[in-house]
Amino acid sequence: MNQFRLWLYVTVFSIGVCGSVFAADYSTEQDYLQELPIVLSASRLSQPISEAPNAITVIDRGMIVASGARNIADLFKLVPGMYVGYQNGHMPIVSYHGITDAYPRRMQVLVDGRSIYLPIFGQVDWAELPLDIGDIDRIEVIRGPSAASHGSNSVQGVISIFTRQAFNAPKAQVSVSKGNAGISDVSARFGAMGESLDYRVTAASRGDSGFDPILFASGKIPLNDTSRTQLVNTRINYRPTGSDSLDIQLGYSDSLRGLGDRQPNPATNTTRDQKTSSDFEQLTWLHTLNEGGDIQFNYYHMGRNMKDDRYTGSTIAPFPAINDIFVQRHDFEVQHTLSTSPVNRIVWGVGVRRDSVIAPTSLKYAATWREYRLFAHDEWRITPASLINIGAMAEKNALLQTRVSPRISYNYHLTPQDTLRASVSVAYRNPEMVEELGKIASSNILVVGGLSPEKAISREIGYIRQIDEAGSMLDIRAFHDQIDNIIWIDPSRNPRSFKGDFDAYYSGLEGTLKYKLGARSNLTVNYAHQVMGATPAHVSSIAAANVTLKSYAYRFASSLPLNSGSVLLSHDFSDGLQFGAGFYHIDPLRLFESATENQPLTRYIDLRIAQRFGGWKSTKEKSGGGEIALVIQNALSDHYFDYSRDTRNTRRVYLTVTLGL
Repeated sequence: MNQFRLWLYVTVFSIGVCGSVFAADYSTEQDYLQELPIVLSASRLSQPISEAPNAITVIDRGMIVASGARNIADLFKLVPGMYVGYQNGHMPIVSYHGITDAYPRRMQVLVDGRSIYLPIFGQVDWAELPLDIGDIDRIEVIRGPSAASHGSNSVQGVISIFTRQAFNAPKAQVSVSKGNAGISDVSARFGAMGESLDYRVTAASRGDSGFDPILFASGKIPLNDTSRTQLVNTRINYRPTGSDSLDIQLGYSDSLRGLGDRQPNPATNTTRDQKTSSDFEQLTWLHTLNEGGDIQFNYYHMGRNMKDDRYTGSTIAPFPAINDIFVQRHDFEVQHTLSTSPVNRIVWGVGVRRDSVIAPTSLKYAATWREYRLFAHDEWRITPASLINIGAMAEKNALLQTRVSPRISYNYHLTPQDTLRASVSVAYRNPEMVEELGKIASSNILVVGGLSPEKAISREIGYIRQIDEAGSMLDIRAFHDQIDNIIWIDPSRNPRSFKGDFDAYYSGLEGTLKYKLGARSNLTVNYAHQVMGATPAHVSSIAAANVTLKSYAYRFASSLPLNSGSVLLSHDFSDGLQFGAGFYHIDPLRLFESATENQPLTRYIDLRIAQRFGGWKSTKEKSGGGEIALVIQNALSDHYFDYSRDTRNTRRVYLTVTLGL
């Protein structure tokens, strides 16, 4: 690790020394405003990706279409260093930098600025989101801590999903997908654009029968992992004046998923259906100021009701008759953006959040948590070739603990096409409700509470190269992250409890190459090489307990694949024919939740072939024409295993027909 730190310090010093050499050749700021993607999420300011304080992966609409993905979670296979697997047919596992389980507690997820990170367990329920993949315009994934801009739970990264604006909606469009594994999806969307009012409405239904069972000596274990989600959402944009805009978003989803087939005791894990309904309401008012800045007010409400009759009729004393969970969130934020000079921009704001949860089988009592935040970020262009981003967020959590998460980065343009970035940040993760107030009698877990936040310190250097004017680019990042007091269930205690069990480090190299092979061809290559280490955060007076802790630390450190990568190739033929192919590779890794199971080397290829007709000629076409698309997932083999050894990912084939007006 000392070599990595030395490398970082030498690089930062070299950037400063080189400044005087190159600045003389490039004297204007405009020389550095390259044809690179503009990102919004890293600092809350609109910036070229070469001037952002973090490494960012952008998944645009063209990549979404070319991948052939049905589920939003599958899109994150296109992010270097990110893991995607499936516990069953309706529970994807999305994680970054190891710790592969169903609860990505260290990665914030936003949809149009609205956090969908559930407070009770620290998770994102990807299967029941009131969001259709066809409404996603692009996704920005911040790779690395971003608590300075997005607060707690951003200690490893941020997924920021941006949906299509109302004025980009088609006049009318219907899409139907059918395939094996019970795939049956339907979506319909329509919208209109006016002088001061735009709107779009989407209604969709998606479902399948889950994964195939595994054949054991005793026969096939029946899987009950079917799922069906129905949703509706709308977006309305109203512009009463030339300087004011009101954005209204509403959504609702109702999902049904099969559970209960893996435990031998039918009294506690009967075959059943879990029913979940989710809704959200979001209002954003943006006012443009005369001096060129703006002020934004954002409020959203999120509700989620989950009904699981797991213990109905159970005679086991600790369990109530019904395992229901009710979640309500209210969040209000004010943000002010202004330019203090031609070379300086500032964004700052305040926010408050209120989470209320009723979960009789998971929490000791109904909980209401309030959190407060104050944030600020300054972008200062020192010279036309050099830029500093500096910011911080102060948060007071529900446990009355106050923490400040700072970040500073220095971006230097060696030439208008070549940029170096060095950054250092500190981030905290607050304990989740179940870690502080949990009641998990069935697992012999006694939650004591009084936990302190996890603390992460991240150091990284990056290099961005604009290869050509068509948008080809190379993005490379080397990083070293240290996270202390990682909260986990202490296995050395009986009964067990949540403790700050581990200290861990993550080091590695990530890279993305986006290359335009021609006017109609695109190639994206992602690669990540990562290493991880962990040590117990405390020493027990019992020798056997120390052995157990060290064993868990080893499993913790092994939950990261050494190498992983993806390749996405797409080509548009002149007659409306499209071809897309995605190749995915994951080195073997250990599943942290299992003491014995590992995920083997995983490789597979997905293919998409589509024919467009009529007036629909591009992925951004608003209306007219149609498309017939054939998608083959896991095209070259009959099966592979990823997160769960109880399920088999077989070849899936489905056909999608889309018609628009």
